[in-house]
Amino acid sequence: MKTKVLLVTHELKSYRIPIFRKIVEKDSIELTVAHSGNPSKDLDSSIKEVIIGLRKMRVFTYFEKPFIKLVNQYDVVVCTFYIMNLSFLKLALIPRRKFKLIYWGIGVRASYNNPFDAPTPINQVRYMLARKADAMIFYSDYARNKYINKGISAEKLFVMQNTVEVHKVSQSNPKRDKFLFVGSLYKSKKIFELLESYEKARLQTNKIPQLHIVGNGSEYDSVVEWIEKTSNQDNIILHGSIFDENLLSELFQTSFACISPGQAGLTVLKSFGYGVPFITHKDAITGGERLNIIHNLNGILYEKDEDLVEILIDITDHPERYVEMGINAKAFYHKERTPEIMAQGFIDAVNYTTISE
Repeated sequence: MKTKVLLVTHELKSYRIPIFRKIVEKDSIELTVAHSGNPSKDLDSSIKEVIIGLRKMRVFTYFEKPFIKLVNQYDVVVCTFYIMNLSFLKLALIPRRKFKLIYWGIGVRASYNNPFDAPTPINQVRYMLARKADAMIFYSDYARNKYINKGISAEKLFVMQNTVEVHKVSQSNPKRDKFLFVGSLYKSKKIFELLESYEKARLQTNKIPQLHIVGNGSEYDSVVEWIEKTSNQDNIILHGSIFDENLLSELFQTSFACISPGQAGLTVLKSFGYGVPFITHKDAITGGERLNIIHNLNGILYEKDEDLVEILIDITDHPERYVEMGINAKAFYHKERTPEIMAQGFIDAVNYTTISE
């Protein structure tokens, strides 16, 4: 008999759906995803969907009253680890609950405004919830080890190494001729740090590849203005947002490196999947994805802002070095970070809670 599992989140992200499909492929889990967004156009009949109302109360959120009735229909309930959701907190406090409870998330502080795992009193709430939950799922071994050090049983702590699906690459050795940035154009991403570094490098070498920028956001118009002001229309190509994975795949496969000074999120894994090294600051904003970068092996973690200029020049003068890093990045992805591997972490956590009844 299949285990009935309800996964609850505020919003269903499209990049998670391939992971969910891998979970149900094992044929041991019947998965329902409950969220408060619009119905998904990408889900098929293998995964059920429930839309639930979400309310706000100052900084907190909570689901409408039918939520408790909903969760009681399942063997296992997996909630994303949103501390500010009162409904998620309440589940941990229900005495003699009928379902097994798992929290799934980063496990440490991570935001645009704070360094990864910055100290916060909220950690004490996280540890309390972890003790009351039947299992925990984290995005990284870093978080798991931290909770073990806080005295929480290691056997109930699981890892779903955060990743994304990539398309199969048609060319085994594509020609690489560009730099790439993929992400929202916000100040926190430090897009202008990349632009200024590119301009300084361009003035030092006339061989520098084009910089292709994929994304939109509040700084888009300012980026356009900067490009025109510095006469870089032929050197820096703005694509805007691209949602077609075939187009993204082509851009990744023809790039020497993906560069993001201010943030290292899931684009790290997408880059690796397409055989592209990732370059970012060692203190870039991250949900833990930055931890996948092994300096000088599958990417670059630089320390000073001015280092980026030298890196861009180095790629221009020694492209074969970065092609080799890309080969290492792709090997790492296929060995350690595929959707199948991520899905298995979820399956292992669910199986643990049902076996330990």
